[in-house]
Amino acid sequence: MKKLLRKIIAFRNRILRRLFVLFRSKISGTRVKLGTWVVFNQKTIITGKGTVRIGNNVSIGYKLGGNFYKGISEIQPRYRDSVIEIGDNVAFNNNIFICSANTIRIGNNCLIGEGVNIFDFEAHGTLPQERRNLGAVKQVIIGDNVWIGSKVIILKGAVVGDNSIIAAGSVVLGKEYPPNVIIGGNPAKVIKEITSSDK
Repeated sequence: MKKLLRKIIAFRNRILRRLFVLFRSKISGTRVKLGTWVVFNQKTIITGKGTVRIGNNVSIGYKLGGNFYKGISEIQPRYRDSVIEIGDNVAFNNNIFICSANTIRIGNNCLIGEGVNIFDFEAHGTLPQERRNLGAVKQVIIGDNVWIGSKVIILKGAVVGDNSIIAAGSVVLGKEYPPNVIIGGNPAKVIKEITSSDK
């Protein structure tokens, strides 16, 4: 009986979190389209003036993933033309922050670790006289079946190929990374190819 009650409460909480996300995003003017079985396990906020499209069978937050109770996940298409697209069957850990001034696309079947940050722009200009202005902007594309480790930072212009892995703590700069490789470091570089002998 207690087990059933816990399941009912968990289901109710998921419904309430989904309604909260949709209600808050509507107030902030964000256009949100959610697929079927999009589950917000951790408190999640979607804000900004742009568009968010999330595919089917996507989960945000993982109770056993670390720092579940200490923070929130945030998805922010900051400007009117900003777009954040998340494919099908994507699993996010806790405390993610995805912020777009242009376009961020995450492919299908991706696994995204705790504390990951993704930006497609520089928040401030590089030159001293431009520090109060928006800096350079360039879209971020993450392929299908990419595994992004915890505490990774992905910056403007990064293109990550299908099936690749980004090691925990890496800083991924604005360049193209091929499919089927392990990427790591600061700045991130290709460490090795993934082959069928990797186990």
